[in-house]
Amino acid sequence: MQFENPLIETKYSLNIRYNSFMIKNRDILVFDLSNKIPIYNHYISEKTNIEHWMAKDFLNNHLTKITNVYKQFDTRIIEGMLIEEAEKIQRIAKGSVITNQYLKYCIDNAVINNDTIKVKYNSSIRFLTNPFYSFKEGEYNNRKSIKYKMINMYLGNKKTTNNHKVIYNCISDHDCNEGQITKKSLSKSSKLSLGTINSYLKNNPVLNVHFNELRGLSATERQLARKRYNNDLKLLKIA
Repeated sequence: MQFENPLIETKYSLNIRYNSFMIKNRDILVFDLSNKIPIYNHYISEKTNIEHWMAKDFLNNHLTKITNVYKQFDTRIIEGMLIEEAEKIQRIAKGSVITNQYLKYCIDNAVINNDTIKVKYNSSIRFLTNPFYSFKEGEYNNRKSIKYKMINMYLGNKKTTNNHKVIYNCISDHDCNEGQITKKSLSKSSKLSLGTINSYLKNNPVLNVHFNELRGLSATERQLARKRYNNDLKLLKIA
């Protein structure tokens, strides 16, 4: 789908992008993206000070930003966000100037104007919590402690950060004219062991998705034909 204004990342879009990876790695609670990724965070705190004279414009602008940021996703998801944020602003705005009728007007208006403005990033994120993580016995009650322990471990490991940068750059610099990128070719270009490459591709969503995307782009027609043949063969066996 084509849009007039550029798409920007959100925590939600990152979770969608790495959804398959997180499902496959249910044994990892926190994933390190290795760098802070600029995102737009639509969440408004309950403690936000909204004066009565600015409440209506604040609501209208906030909801319009939400629809412009999440325009590529299912409208039912967006409408849920709009209702939640609109009711929150109605509740915390001073002076009770936002009526239910005006709230509905702003929601409808935001939906109509879902690709009309460029929204700027207002936050960043480096760590993603895996919603599919399989908690072991006794872990759930201590999930916050486990999460922060993992984050501190990631932050303190400079070697991991450096290796990530090397691998990411080698994937980005791969010459598709030389054929399909493989783990062995990546090991050779990065001068890291094959075991290290396998470990980073397994544990890091950014590297995993980046590698698989490029692998698809750099595949020759013969390789793609072989892949289609194998997939068709699997379907025939299932049938």
